Amino acid sequence: MKPISKDKPWFVAQTNIKCEAKATENLRQVGYEVYFPRQRIERKNKRTNVIHEIERPLLMRYIFVAVPRYDFGFVRACEGVESLLGVNGLPLRVPARDVEALWLAEIDMQFDDTRAARIHRKEEAKSRKETIQMRFTKGTTVSIEDGPFKDFYAEVERVTAQGQVNVLVGIFGRMTEATFNPDQLKVA
Repeated sequence: MKPISKDKPWFVAQTNIKCEAKATENLRQVGYEVYFPRQRIERKNKRTNVIHEIERPLLMRYIFVAVPRYDFGFVRACEGVESLLGVNGLPLRVPARDVEALWLAEIDMQFDDTRAARIHRKEEAKSRKETIQMRFTKGTTVSIEDGPFKDFYAEVERVTAQGQVNVLVGIFGRMTEATFNPDQLKVA
């Protein structure tokens, strides 16, 4: 991806319905610099159970256009562009730093809902056991959400090789060790 130009004035163009990519391509062919923010998500096929990664617009019907000489007529005339956002017929300028911040967040996978993005943001690990170990580190206080100790609080002791979580639960004034599935626990 090409970096955002900071020396040009940026504006928000509203596109026709589902025409973000078409408007972006047409504006680029005319010679404008365009930023079309997108996000990637995973969809599971119900029939085949195969996960597909799809890309969709982050801001439905909106793209950012750098208009260096304030040639708004050409922008509005491009196929797929409905109008430029503004007040009283005058387009509102968007600071280049805001467009760049959005662009950098997209590159850093902040808007993506994919396994690769969650691993990149350190919300998930590469394996199920590593994810459990990451969520339930020794000494973490958890609340028990299911089972005979529901609504009790406990302290994580360790994660077993089978992916179970050993905790210390306070019962009758003393700490007792118990083992739970990760689904039964919630970090307090």
